This record gives sequence, C-alpha cells and structure tokens, in this order.
Amino acid sequence: MKITARINGENQSLVDTLTQRGITAKLVKGGVIVELPTRKKESWNDPDTYEVPVEVNGATLFLDVAEEGGGMTNTGSGTVVCGLSGKALRPYYVPRGGHLACGTHAYFSVPNAVVTVTGYRRDENVTIEEHRIVRDGNVARIKSKKLWCGELEVLPESFNRFQAAAEAASTKGNCYHCRCVHFAEAR
Repeated sequence: MKITARINGENQSLVDTLTQRGITAKLVKGGVIVELPTRKKESWNDPDTYEVPVEVNGATLFLDVAEEGGGMTNTGSGTVVCGLSGKALRPYYVPRGGHLACGTHAYFSVPNAVVTVTGYRRDENVTIEEHRIVRDGNVARIKSKKLWCGELEVLPESFNRFQAAAEAASTKGNCYHCRCVHFAEAR
C-alpha cells in the first residue's frame, strides 16, 4: 500500500520538473499521477511517511492498494479491498498474464480511506482493517486500524456491511494458487 497524488490537467512541464527531482510522475488522460516519495525512517518500526512535494500541495491523495494472495498447500491468505461502506470497488488494473498464482490480482486507487479484509486458508477467521491517509503539512502517512478479527460465522451485526467482502476474502484465502479477482465491481 502506498500514497499517490492526482493532479487535474495534463501538465508535461510538471511531470518533467518532478522527474528531474527523482519523483515518479506520469501523464494520464486528464491529469498527472505522482508517486509520493517515502521519507527516511528514524527506526525500523516507524510507519512509512511520504513527502508531499510543494507542486502537488492541493492535489487529492489516494491510497494505492491491491487484492492479492491465495491458498497454498498448507497455508495462505487472501486480501480483498472494499470501500468504507463494504461496497466492492472498481480496479484500475487487472493483470492478465505472467505469474499470477498467489500474487496481485487487482489494483485499486481510492481517495482518503479504504478497508481491506483478509481471509486465511483452512481457517474461518477474517481480519477487517481500515486504512486512512493522515496529513500534516507536507507529510502524509497511512494510519491503519483493525476494526474486527474473528470467525466469519460470528461477524457482529455492526459489521454486516462487510459480509460479502469477508466471504470473498475467506474464499480467496482458500483458493488454491489463486489467479483471479474475488471481490471487485464489474468493469
């Protein structure tokens, strides 16, 4: 998971300026996507922090997150992505070739906040986590919070909105050498 910025308007000179400074930026239809550079950690257990370049200060920040994983012989897990309401999201890219077994199966770019649900092989447990972008001036970081962890069968009523995502994550975690998307809005 990482933070990116989207700037409206195709601006090649901005892309050139950022690229010269070693920041990954690319022109897309209708705008510019910038991968925010990570800042050096003070210690190994510090959260990743990202520098927001002054040129993208007013841009919308996005969480880039992926559906990934699958079951292996004796272990494995599968993670799916959904909105805060539990709704399936539309991926911006779904790989169709290469080595896909237990890899990344869909890429999502979501503004401000997202939920991931992880299911585990040979286990009916699921973990539901919320991830939010927290910004302080020119520094941004991802703040993650575990919302719930337990057996799928006893998912509390207050988390019913994540029922479909939790079932998909459990299925993905048990999908032997998974190569496909289990929870996404149709393209």
